[in-house]
Amino acid sequence: MKKLLLVFALFISGFGFSQIEDNWEEKSEILPGYIITNEGQKIDGYLKRFLKIKSQRKVQFYETKESKAVTYKAKELKAYKIAADYYESHPYEGLRGKTKVFLLQTLVGKINLFEYYIRVEENRGKEMSLYKKGNTEVSLDFNGTKIQTEVLAVKEGNAYLKFVSPKLLFKFKSVMSKYVSDFPALSKKIKTKQKGYRILSILAIVKEYNAHFEN
Repeated sequence: MKKLLLVFALFISGFGFSQIEDNWEEKSEILPGYIITNEGQKIDGYLKRFLKIKSQRKVQFYETKESKAVTYKAKELKAYKIAADYYESHPYEGLRGKTKVFLLQTLVGKINLFEYYIRVEENRGKEMSLYKKGNTEVSLDFNGTKIQTEVLAVKEGNAYLKFVSPKLLFKFKSVMSKYVSDFPALSKKIKTKQKGYRILSILAIVKEYNAHFEN
C-alpha cells in the first residue's frame, strides 16, 4: 500500500499560494497561435492566455488582435495552440463522468502524454504555474488551495491510459505490457517485472517505447 501511495504521489502534485490580482486574466496578453476545427482545418490567429484549469474548458480566439473574440469549448475543436502550449480535445473521466476537455500536451510521440489539472478543494480560486521541470510542476493557488496534476497517455489517437487509474496501479504488469504489445521486447520486460520496468519507471517506459518507433 505504501508503494501505491508513493506512485500516486508521483503523478499528482499540489502547492499553495498567497495573493495576486483577481483580474489577472482581464489584463493578460493576447498571444499568437491557432485553432484546429473538428473538420481538421487549421486557422492561425491569436488566443487569450487563461490559467490552467480554465484553459481546459474553453479557448478565446481572435482572427486578428483587433477582431472580436470567439469562444470555443472542447467539444467544438480538435486542438489549439497558444504560444508554446498545445492543447488537444479528449474525453476525460473525472468525478462527474466522462466529458471532453482540452488537455495540455507534455510529451510527443507514438504515445503522447497530456496533463489534466483539478482542484483538491471545492472553491473558485485561481492558480498560476511557477516553474516546470520534467514531469514535476509547481502550481500555486491564489487562495492557498491545492492544484493536482493527472497524467494521461494517448496512443495513436484513441488508446487511453490514465496513470492514476486503479486498474493501472493494481495491475500494472498486465495493463502496461498489453499497452505496448506492438513493441514485444519492451512488453516482455514489463511482463517479467525486470528491474527498471515496473510502475515507478512508467515515464521511462513511455520514452523508450517512443524512441523505438522514431527509428
